[in-house]
Amino acid sequence: MATHLVKPDSRNCKRPRDLEPQVPDSPQLSSLGKSDSSFSESSGLFYKDEALEKDLNDMSKEINLMLSTYAKILSERAAVDASYIDEIDGLFKEANTIENFLIQKRELLRQRFTVIANTLHR
Repeated sequence: MATHLVKPDSRNCKRPRDLEPQVPDSPQLSSLGKSDSSFSESSGLFYKDEALEKDLNDMSKEINLMLSTYAKILSERAAVDASYIDEIDGLFKEANTIENFLIQKRELLRQRFTVIANTLHR
């Protein structure tokens, strides 16, 4: 029987050791790596800030559009309400005119009935 030997380093490892990131030995190399990563982070933040600003501007435009649409609808409704108020005022004036006319007619009829009643009593 042949024995199969497995290296202890690679037995439970899913990737080979040569693909693992290398830790820099010198402090100069580590500071260069950090500055590159901080540069990429700051450029990433800059990109995120630009994207966020663009999103905020787009949202602001949408909100302004919705507000102007809402203001237009309110203005139209106010115009309709004003026309209804004018129509109701006209109806009240007409009703008042008819009421005054009927009061005059009633008074005229009362006077006529008084004349007729007086002539019948004589």
